[in-house]
Amino acid sequence: MVSEHKRKEYIIILFVAGVLALNYPLLSVFDQKLLPLGIPLLYLYIFIVWLTIIALMASIVKKLGSTGNNRSGP
Repeated sequence: MVSEHKRKEYIIILFVAGVLALNYPLLSVFDQKLLPLGIPLLYLYIFIVWLTIIALMASIVKKLGSTGNNRSGP
């Protein structure tokens, strides 16, 4: 089992990776006049990165909740 501390590290790593993936230098690579599936490439890239971040965050949080470390309090 992965400890709660390790999962917090995964969340921080995911946050930093998300910031880097949605920052200017990398976004400029996808700012082209291509239309895969009729959607501008930049919009498609942003949506896929956003969806991936949400999916990974959900899996990390789900694993954290399944360890029984849920704290109930005020």
